[in-house]
Amino acid sequence: MGELKSAWEIAQERANRLGKLSAEEKAQQERQEYRQRGKALAQKWLDGSQQLDIATELNKHEGEKRDIIKRAAIEHLLGAIELTTAQGRDSVKKIIEGISCLEPELQPEAEEMGRLVQEYEEAEQKMRQELESNYRETMHRLRISGTAVDAINIEADHKWQIARQRLVESFAPRLNDLKKALLR
Repeated sequence: MGELKSAWEIAQERANRLGKLSAEEKAQQERQEYRQRGKALAQKWLDGSQQLDIATELNKHEGEKRDIIKRAAIEHLLGAIELTTAQGRDSVKKIIEGISCLEPELQPEAEEMGRLVQEYEEAEQKMRQELESNYRETMHRLRISGTAVDAINIEADHKWQIARQRLVESFAPRLNDLKKALLR
Protein backbone atom coordinates (compact mmCIF):
# COMPACT_ATOMS: atom_id res chain seq x y z
CA MET A 1 0.00 0.00 0.00
CA GLY A 2 2.97 2.28 0.64
CA GLU A 3 4.16 1.85 -2.95
CA LEU A 4 0.73 2.69 -4.29
CA LYS A 5 0.61 5.79 -2.17
CA SER A 6 4.03 6.93 -3.27
CA ALA A 7 3.16 6.30 -6.93
CA TRP A 8 0.08 8.45 -6.42
CA GLU A 9 2.22 11.14 -4.82
CA ILE A 10 4.60 11.07 -7.78
CA ALA A 11 1.71 11.37 -10.19
CA GLN A 12 0.30 14.27 -8.13
CA GLU A 13 3.64 16.07 -8.21
CA ARG A 14 3.84 15.68 -11.97
CA ALA A 15 0.30 17.00 -12.37
CA ASN A 16 1.13 19.99 -10.19
CA ARG A 17 4.22 20.76 -12.26
CA LEU A 18 2.25 20.54 -15.50
CA GLY A 19 -0.53 22.72 -14.14
CA LYS A 20 1.73 25.63 -13.20
CA LEU A 21 2.52 28.34 -15.70
CA SER A 22 6.02 29.56 -16.32
CA ALA A 23 6.87 33.17 -15.54
CA GLU A 24 6.76 34.04 -19.27
CA GLU A 25 3.36 32.38 -19.68
CA LYS A 26 2.02 34.29 -16.68
CA ALA A 27 3.37 37.57 -18.06
CA GLN A 28 1.84 36.84 -21.47
CA GLN A 29 -1.52 36.03 -19.89
CA GLU A 30 -1.38 39.26 -17.90
CA ARG A 31 -0.54 41.31 -21.01
CA GLN A 32 -3.45 39.70 -22.83
CA GLU A 33 -5.77 40.52 -19.94
CA TYR A 34 -4.72 44.19 -20.01
CA ARG A 35 -5.10 44.30 -23.80
CA GLN A 36 -8.67 43.08 -23.34
CA ARG A 37 -9.24 45.81 -20.76
CA GLY A 38 -7.94 48.38 -23.25
CA LYS A 39 -10.25 47.13 -25.99
CA ALA A 40 -13.21 47.13 -23.61
CA LEU A 41 -12.41 50.67 -22.49
CA ALA A 42 -12.25 51.86 -26.11
CA GLN A 43 -15.50 50.07 -26.97
CA LYS A 44 -17.29 51.67 -24.01
CA TRP A 45 -16.00 55.02 -25.26
CA LEU A 46 -17.29 54.34 -28.77
CA ASP A 47 -20.64 53.07 -27.55
CA GLY A 48 -21.10 56.18 -25.45
CA SER A 49 -23.60 54.23 -23.39
CA GLN A 50 -22.06 55.55 -20.20
CA GLN A 51 -20.62 58.88 -19.26
CA LEU A 52 -17.02 57.72 -19.43
CA ASP A 53 -13.87 59.70 -18.75
CA ILE A 54 -11.43 57.58 -20.68
CA ALA A 55 -8.33 59.30 -19.25
CA THR A 56 -9.51 58.79 -15.65
CA GLU A 57 -10.20 55.12 -16.33
CA LEU A 58 -6.73 54.73 -17.82
CA ASN A 59 -5.09 56.49 -14.88
CA LYS A 60 -6.45 53.83 -12.52
CA HIS A 61 -3.56 51.70 -13.76
CA GLU A 62 0.16 52.29 -13.47
CA GLY A 63 3.34 51.65 -15.41
CA GLU A 64 3.49 48.90 -17.97
CA LYS A 65 -0.14 47.89 -17.35
CA ARG A 66 -1.28 51.42 -18.19
CA ASP A 67 0.83 51.44 -21.37
CA ILE A 68 -0.58 48.09 -22.52
CA ILE A 69 -4.16 49.26 -21.89
CA LYS A 70 -3.55 52.59 -23.64
CA ARG A 71 -2.01 50.99 -26.72
CA ALA A 72 -4.79 48.40 -26.99
CA ALA A 73 -7.43 51.13 -26.62
CA ILE A 74 -5.82 53.25 -29.34
CA GLU A 75 -5.53 50.21 -31.63
CA HIS A 76 -9.21 49.43 -31.09
CA LEU A 77 -10.23 53.04 -31.74
CA LEU A 78 -8.20 53.12 -34.95
CA GLY A 79 -9.72 49.82 -36.05
CA ALA A 80 -13.18 51.37 -35.80
CA ILE A 81 -12.41 53.79 -38.64
CA GLU A 82 -13.75 52.46 -41.90
CA LEU A 83 -14.06 54.46 -45.08
CA THR A 84 -16.67 52.16 -46.59
CA THR A 85 -19.30 52.48 -43.85
CA ALA A 86 -21.13 55.60 -42.79
CA GLN A 87 -20.91 54.47 -39.15
CA GLY A 88 -17.14 54.04 -39.44
CA ARG A 89 -16.79 57.55 -40.86
CA ASP A 90 -19.29 59.14 -38.47
CA SER A 91 -17.43 57.87 -35.40
CA VAL A 92 -14.18 59.61 -36.43
CA LYS A 93 -14.84 62.70 -34.28
CA LYS A 94 -15.37 60.52 -31.19
CA ILE A 95 -12.29 58.45 -32.07
CA ILE A 96 -10.13 61.56 -32.41
CA GLU A 97 -11.40 62.81 -29.06
CA GLY A 98 -10.67 59.43 -27.43
CA ILE A 99 -7.14 59.23 -28.83
CA SER A 100 -6.46 62.81 -27.75
CA CYS A 101 -7.63 62.00 -24.22
CA LEU A 102 -5.48 58.87 -24.05
CA GLU A 103 -2.38 60.45 -25.57
CA PRO A 104 -2.54 64.26 -25.97
CA GLU A 105 0.68 64.27 -28.04
CA LEU A 106 -1.13 62.35 -30.77
CA GLN A 107 -3.84 64.95 -31.28
CA PRO A 108 -2.30 66.54 -34.44
CA GLU A 109 -2.03 63.16 -36.18
CA ALA A 110 -5.54 62.22 -35.04
CA GLU A 111 -6.93 65.47 -36.41
CA GLU A 112 -5.08 64.87 -39.69
CA MET A 113 -6.87 61.54 -39.92
CA GLY A 114 -10.16 63.36 -39.40
CA ARG A 115 -9.33 65.71 -42.27
CA LEU A 116 -8.49 62.74 -44.48
CA VAL A 117 -11.83 61.07 -43.74
CA GLN A 118 -13.62 64.35 -44.47
CA GLU A 119 -11.72 64.63 -47.77
CA TYR A 120 -12.83 61.09 -48.61
CA GLU A 121 -16.47 61.92 -47.85
CA GLU A 122 -16.31 64.98 -50.09
CA ALA A 123 -14.75 62.97 -52.94
CA GLU A 124 -17.37 60.25 -52.54
CA GLN A 125 -20.19 62.80 -52.54
CA LYS A 126 -18.81 64.45 -55.69
CA MET A 127 -18.53 61.08 -57.39
CA ARG A 128 -22.08 60.20 -56.34
CA GLN A 129 -23.43 63.46 -57.74
CA GLU A 130 -21.61 62.94 -61.05
CA LEU A 131 -22.99 59.42 -61.45
CA GLU A 132 -26.51 60.51 -60.53
CA SER A 133 -26.25 63.37 -63.02
CA ASN A 134 -25.12 60.94 -65.73
CA TYR A 135 -28.07 58.65 -64.98
CA ARG A 136 -30.53 61.54 -65.06
CA GLU A 137 -29.11 62.69 -68.37
CA THR A 138 -29.43 59.18 -69.79
CA MET A 139 -33.00 58.95 -68.50
CA HIS A 140 -33.80 62.33 -70.02
CA ARG A 141 -32.41 61.23 -73.43
CA LEU A 142 -34.59 58.13 -73.20
CA ARG A 143 -37.53 60.41 -72.36
CA ILE A 144 -38.02 58.86 -68.94
CA SER A 145 -39.11 61.39 -66.34
CA GLY A 146 -41.07 61.81 -63.17
CA THR A 147 -40.55 60.27 -59.76
CA ALA A 148 -38.69 57.29 -61.22
CA VAL A 149 -35.79 59.57 -62.09
CA ASP A 150 -35.74 61.21 -58.66
CA ALA A 151 -35.11 57.95 -56.82
CA ILE A 152 -31.97 56.67 -58.52
CA ASN A 153 -30.24 54.00 -56.44
CA ILE A 154 -26.67 54.20 -57.65
CA GLU A 155 -25.41 52.02 -54.81
CA ALA A 156 -26.82 48.97 -56.56
CA ASP A 157 -25.00 49.82 -59.78
CA HIS A 158 -21.78 48.08 -60.74
CA LYS A 159 -20.20 51.35 -61.93
CA TRP A 160 -20.74 52.90 -58.50
CA GLN A 161 -19.25 49.92 -56.72
CA ILE A 162 -16.14 49.96 -58.91
CA ALA A 163 -15.71 53.72 -58.62
CA ARG A 164 -16.14 53.60 -54.86
CA GLN A 165 -13.64 50.75 -54.53
CA ARG A 166 -11.09 52.76 -56.51
CA LEU A 167 -11.71 55.76 -54.29
CA VAL A 168 -11.21 53.66 -51.14
CA GLU A 169 -8.02 52.19 -52.63
CA SER A 170 -6.68 55.68 -53.29
CA PHE A 171 -7.33 56.82 -49.71
CA ALA A 172 -6.44 53.61 -47.85
CA PRO A 173 -2.64 53.98 -48.01
CA ARG A 174 -2.77 57.49 -46.53
CA LEU A 175 -5.16 56.34 -43.82
CA ASN A 176 -2.95 53.34 -43.00
CA ASP A 177 0.12 55.59 -42.80
CA LEU A 178 -1.68 57.85 -40.32
CA LYS A 179 -2.78 54.84 -38.28
CA LYS A 180 0.80 53.57 -38.14
CA ALA A 181 2.01 57.02 -37.07
CA LEU A 182 -0.51 57.02 -34.23
CA LEU A 183 0.69 53.61 -33.03
CA ARG A 184 4.37 54.54 -32.78
